[in-house]
Amino acid sequence: MKDWDDPWTGSTGKDPHGFDGLEGLDDDTGAWSKPAPEPGSPLPPFRPSLSLQRTRFAIDLPDASTATVDVDHMSGRASLYLDDRHLRAADMPVRFPLGADSIEVAASRYGMQRIHLISANGDQRRLDPAPGTPEHWRAQLSRRHPGVGRALAAGAITVLVANLILLAPQLLEVVTHLPLWADRFTPFDSPISLPAWANTALTLTAGLAGIERALTLRHHRLLDAETYGVEG
Repeated sequence: MKDWDDPWTGSTGKDPHGFDGLEGLDDDTGAWSKPAPEPGSPLPPFRPSLSLQRTRFAIDLPDASTATVDVDHMSGRASLYLDDRHLRAADMPVRFPLGADSIEVAASRYGMQRIHLISANGDQRRLDPAPGTPEHWRAQLSRRHPGVGRALAAGAITVLVANLILLAPQLLEVVTHLPLWADRFTPFDSPISLPAWANTALTLTAGLAGIERALTLRHHRLLDAETYGVEG
């Protein structure tokens, strides 16, 4: 398999989402907390009341069929439906084969990190969020109020940059003062020292910023490093 081409940075390397080696995916891989849907079972209605637990995306395929991916964040699994009929399910990250094409699904701690249709020639298209999902609501907000959408996106970046600048040196100080490091190397003393309430506020706002970034499927390897969370 060829190296991964990062769609955000254009760089080439190993697949950061863990899709390498998943070409031979079988149905229902991994250990499930609940049984996977039976093959051919209908796609259940999406209930907005479960938005903190689930999400859903869909895309029209070249053969006029519709592929839908239902994501259960609680179990860390994704289910693929074709024309509203269950096809297969697997732990994330996963690459679902669709003939010569495939759909790649990966999640972070705060939401979706990647959900794209990859065509045989390498073209990529992101699936559309289904109505009622948090991602759909966020996309509607940007369409109806573009200024608000841009402000939220800019605010999330500002918070994450501040989080890196203010929290990273303090975390490094804690780590380098552990005996495993301090007995061998000189510990690092952070030039920044914030009270507990300030660090707590930074952590909470960083979590909100991570949710905003996940809802718009924006990702940067440095800014969003702490959002990695669901591994295959």
